[in-house]
Amino acid sequence: MDNNLFRTYLILISFLSIIAFPLLNSYFHVIKDIDSFENRAMVKKPEFQIEFLDPFPVKYENYYTDNFNLRNRYILYFNLYKFKAFRLSPIKTVFIGDEGWLFLNSEEMDSYMGKNRLTEIELKSIQLELECRKNYFTAKGIKFYFLVVPCKASIYGEYIGFEYLRFYNDSWGEQLISYLKKNSSVNTISVFDSLRTFKKNQNLYSKLDNHWNDLGAFYTANEVFKNMRSDFTALEILSLDDYNCSVSEGPTGNLNKMLGNLDVFKESNVILTSKKGLKSFESQKSGYPPPHGFPYPWEYEKVRSNKDTTQPGLLIISDSFGGAIFPFLSENFGRSVKIFDSWKYELHKDIITNENPDVVLLMINEPIIRSLLNVYSCNQLDSLPNKK
Repeated sequence: MDNNLFRTYLILISFLSIIAFPLLNSYFHVIKDIDSFENRAMVKKPEFQIEFLDPFPVKYENYYTDNFNLRNRYILYFNLYKFKAFRLSPIKTVFIGDEGWLFLNSEEMDSYMGKNRLTEIELKSIQLELECRKNYFTAKGIKFYFLVVPCKASIYGEYIGFEYLRFYNDSWGEQLISYLKKNSSVNTISVFDSLRTFKKNQNLYSKLDNHWNDLGAFYTANEVFKNMRSDFTALEILSLDDYNCSVSEGPTGNLNKMLGNLDVFKESNVILTSKKGLKSFESQKSGYPPPHGFPYPWEYEKVRSNKDTTQPGLLIISDSFGGAIFPFLSENFGRSVKIFDSWKYELHKDIITNENPDVVLLMINEPIIRSLLNVYSCNQLDSLPNKK
């Protein structure tokens, strides 16, 4: 047989075998597919209705695209090939930095680089929103603090390289903090410099995740206490000597999961465990309803209590960064409530009224700072309440 004809047949047979194998495998189950690593629900099979035929083909195509046999394996192998062959991230939402550090793309990298800086109008709008909240809380006898959580790129920029050139030396969070320090009386907590100092001894953020680890949360909690001690002098600074620090290796982390949990990356996950046990403990929830469609309703409300009921009460409005820091913060408070309100960062008058806390901490991840532009707390207030 002619060599060219042989190659043609070989390519044709190989191609047909590859595209036919998922269909055959769905019947014979030669290879088992892996679980989906996409952080979303897969499209469900549409119901066939003779009276609604027009939309059915598109719906079924979307279903099949999401659910054809061995889909997840094919995506995983493609991701692995793209990284191994070209050292490139297979998806736009994850950037692969130096020494196996993964970073969330989009707003996080824009914040780090200084692209799309907060405008003067945006800075002023956020200032007015925070001052409105401060006035509301002050009238109720509640102290208010605002914390910007640095994104990983802001703390570990040395692993990003020259692909992302910085236009400014300060990120969005640092830009906002500097503006508030100059123009507002809101108690604004900055942890950028302290985290950059503490990172010299141990990783404070996960290499394969966009969140901080227990150490990053621990040091941030102490910075919060230092700032609050002017109002609550009894707050104690936590000692790292009171905790066991363990490190586990593995390919864990939400960013690596987006890539398909590639086995080429390794995480050194840091976990702090109190040697004597935490003073605070999980407590009964009030049962506040989470926002409709919130993907993590079990994370909406968390409550911890302390045996010393004379300690002040704390309410935290946060995002996913609140999870790791919550046990450390609640060590100094009688009752601590954390609300993860689907990245809305609202005032929550009903919760404030019910909890009647002594201090409210609003903490927001810096790439999402502009979420505060969508909240108008003053529009929710008929008038400022009387002091308690």
